[in-house]
Amino acid sequence: MSVREKLKALDLQLPEASAPKGDYVPVVVYNGVAYVSGQVCRLAASVITGPARVGTSDEILALAARTCVLRALSALEQAVGDLNNVKRILFVRGFVYAEDGYQNYSKILDEASRLLIDVFGERGRHARSALGVAGLPSNGLLEMELVVAVI
Repeated sequence: MSVREKLKALDLQLPEASAPKGDYVPVVVYNGVAYVSGQVCRLAASVITGPARVGTSDEILALAARTCVLRALSALEQAVGDLNNVKRILFVRGFVYAEDGYQNYSKILDEASRLLIDVFGERGRHARSALGVAGLPSNGLLEMELVVAVI
């Protein structure tokens, strides 16, 4: 099953790849490795905002993670032409805009990790960092970067 077919089976679709909002490129591919710039949890014209708090619903946290993954995959597809060219997700880095004292960064990134594994199977298993930060662009709750081995 192709990656696009897998996404459809999961009832997910990639958003339009967006243009960078600064002086950088969305993805750099070098020597078979794609570096995907940070993707904030942006839905169309709005952003899922932080900070994450103890009372932030699991649904909002999961939506932020899924949104970042789908945006990253959209940028990646635009750069490599086809997501079936992904050999392996190597690394995921997540930045969580969180209230002082919040500790569940890994829980938020677990949703992103599960989605990558659901989409790519064993090729989706990766190393990861989850970091808490004092703020993100547009007050986004989450920003994610990917490092991906590609054909």
